[in-house]
Amino acid sequence: MRSEWRQWPDPMDIAWPVAGGQAHVVFPLFSGDRVEHDDGTWTPAEFTYVEMPTDAKLPYFVVECGYGEDQVPRIIAVQAIQRDPAREVRSSDLRRLRLEDALEAAWLKVTRQPAVVADEAGRKPMELLQTTIRQDQRRKTLRGLRTNDRRKITPDVHNEVARIYVENTASGAPTRAVAEHFGIASSTASLYVKRARAAGALAERDQAVAGSTSGAKP
Repeated sequence: MRSEWRQWPDPMDIAWPVAGGQAHVVFPLFSGDRVEHDDGTWTPAEFTYVEMPTDAKLPYFVVECGYGEDQVPRIIAVQAIQRDPAREVRSSDLRRLRLEDALEAAWLKVTRQPAVVADEAGRKPMELLQTTIRQDQRRKTLRGLRTNDRRKITPDVHNEVARIYVENTASGAPTRAVAEHFGIASSTASLYVKRARAAGALAERDQAVAGSTSGAKP
């Protein structure tokens, strides 16, 4: 049976023109999981890029995207699907699709700034989707996540992340301090902190700080 793309009970579809056709990104509006970023934005944990050529003889593309356990957006699967029974999918068709560009375009469309609706009873637990975030800021977040995912993070970096994080815990913004120290986006800094904690570096420093605090004189 020919594959199609992932569907949700409450799909949101955003379309925009691309060279030679139209692109779509489809994602769950409320039912799916989401990944939250330090800048207050969030992205659906799963979303699908679909590119439909204007020429009905050409196949269309489906790119399934989602987040891995490391909180980095990734391409999960790619399909080129026949539209005209008289024309098969060819190698030359695949050259029309730039995967990284498709992921970036879709991610920029689905990343949102939530806004809470207020009524007479106060704040409702419902969010509206706003797209007022500057696109260059969102693009910096995405490229930072994917670029630093490919960069080897050594134990020395884990220890440095832990040191900066712990030293700035009292400020209430330790992750921001990590971002400023390394010159990276806040979402990338969150990934650094998560990896440092997973490696045990942050836990050791947390315990040391807790021990020094408990042993301090009143």
